[in-house]
Amino acid sequence: MRSYPVKKTVKIDKAYIIEVLKAKNMDFKEEGDHIISSYPGLKKIDVWTDGKKLYAETETDMDFKNPSETIKFFNELLEKLTGYTTKERKKLMSK
Repeated sequence: MRSYPVKKTVKIDKAYIIEVLKAKNMDFKEEGDHIISSYPGLKKIDVWTDGKKLYAETETDMDFKNPSETIKFFNELLEKLTGYTTKERKKLMSK
């Protein structure tokens, strides 16, 4: 499980996460506070929030042949949810 900081300008909640997943045409299901989805290369994407941070747990599909596409998609999803680019998240995590 990884936690990601969220920009103060992003009002992250369960409804916002669902809205972003719908905008990306992703199927998902809700299990309590967790929202579970998948994508080619990721068997399971489990995301939830406490209102301040985004938490994500993923399960990789080792049989998928194009991991760079999956990484690009997941980084775009995180950017949309947190408001931070990959570079900005890396800088924040290294502090």
